[in-house]
Amino acid sequence: MFDGGPKLYLATSALALAVLGCCRKYLGNDSHPPLPPGPNPLPILGNVLSLDTRIWLSFTSWKSTYGDIIHVRLFNKNVVVVNSEEVAKDLFDGNSSIYSDRPHSSVYAPFGTDFNIAFLPYGDMWRLHRRIFHQAFRPVAVPAYHAVQLRCAHKMLSRLLQDPANYKSHLQMFSASVVLSLVYDYEPKAADDEFVHIMEKFAGLLVDCLTPLNTTVMEAFPFLLQIPTWFPGSIYKRASVNILKAGYDVKEIPFKYTKEKMATGQAGPCLVVDSLSRMNGFEDDAITDAVKASASVAYTAGSETTSATLLVFLLAMVLNPDVQAKVQAEIDRVIGNDRLPEFDDRAAMPYLEAVMRESLRWNTVAPLGLPHATTTSHIYKGYYIPKVFRAMTNNEEKYPNPQEFKPERFLQEDGSLSNDRMPLAFGWGRRICVGQHVADASLWIAMASFLAAFSVHNAIDTHGKEIPIVPKFTTGLVVQPEKFPCRIVPRFSTKMLSRMTGLGSFAQHRISEF
Repeated sequence: MFDGGPKLYLATSALALAVLGCCRKYLGNDSHPPLPPGPNPLPILGNVLSLDTRIWLSFTSWKSTYGDIIHVRLFNKNVVVVNSEEVAKDLFDGNSSIYSDRPHSSVYAPFGTDFNIAFLPYGDMWRLHRRIFHQAFRPVAVPAYHAVQLRCAHKMLSRLLQDPANYKSHLQMFSASVVLSLVYDYEPKAADDEFVHIMEKFAGLLVDCLTPLNTTVMEAFPFLLQIPTWFPGSIYKRASVNILKAGYDVKEIPFKYTKEKMATGQAGPCLVVDSLSRMNGFEDDAITDAVKASASVAYTAGSETTSATLLVFLLAMVLNPDVQAKVQAEIDRVIGNDRLPEFDDRAAMPYLEAVMRESLRWNTVAPLGLPHATTTSHIYKGYYIPKVFRAMTNNEEKYPNPQEFKPERFLQEDGSLSNDRMPLAFGWGRRICVGQHVADASLWIAMASFLAAFSVHNAIDTHGKEIPIVPKFTTGLVVQPEKFPCRIVPRFSTKMLSRMTGLGSFAQHRISEF
């Protein structure tokens, strides 16, 4: 959708930027220490032209030259890149009172993300949204969701058995079904479900458009969002119009459905029902709007990242058959050959746990996260800190040979799990992902169920030879593997899997019924 878009505008917009005075040149200030070290910026453009399309790779590569904390200028924005877990803990956990804000951005409102807790500034509205999420997804509430997650995982197995070629859609359907059930008490029946369609449309537009590079360009050249949609090349304005419409549908349509079910007494427990019920009939538009916004954000944040992580896991299993065989041996040893995994089995499967953590680390689906901003100036190790990005997943000091998929990183010598729970996968400080415990449970049951029921291998060409995979990844807000050829092989007969899932005979059901 935006291929070549930012590059197209850079040259022409740089001149316009200078003429219109849109760029605020950073002026040195002798009253505070210097910014951290970093690559020398160009006039006006800063370091933009030095960045790889996958910005996080550039940030990580600069660590060897400039250290764990780096200053980069992107047009008129001064950014500090955090390249180590130690620094992240010091800043985001140790100084969370001043590192919990988000930088102001002129992009949020035109793209309908100003209601999203991930982008909200640190303040009363953010606290209200976080309280809504915390009530629904706090750790003690998670076990109540296990039955839904298990059922959705079994339906995922059904779809994979009938139509393995569309594995990506089935993983997306799993994550969508879990989130819609927990948020709206709605479980979709088919891949072309109306709610799934509007949610996927909005999420797809959002992650495609709001890449770090696109956001940087639009913030530096806000006039790009004022160009009429009929004008040639107005890609950002047209995207804004489309996303605003999709965002309205995401907020209103599922929420209306659940409200109507509540009115007839048919709604079950879920985020929307529980949050509105706590109002005890007291109508408060601000709280109602916050519940509505929180519900829609739960899908965008939870479903997209979960399905993307499952794709990373699937790719890792194809590329590392020895790991797949080892984790399947552990699963078989724990559950035998006459049932599928359950949550009570989790503690007995440390290697599977390590595989899940390594899937989160190996190719993290949110390599940059979202930028933190200080609410006040801060001096750290002699450097002045204005605002922060982070890029830490390929920290070679903690994870040697980071490109290797090696679950043993998370195991101790005796085979038990280490204390490293991959905190960088879910964020830091007060901005940590509130739904991390639900996401963790969804990932575990999906991976455990898949490996118990299937093996995945390289696809075979017409000559009977394996088709090698050259992994390619998207570059959007959520980074995931592009679809790759593979062969998903059942480990049990159809009849056996039918009995274990409790879904009845696969031959007698259509995919749309699940």
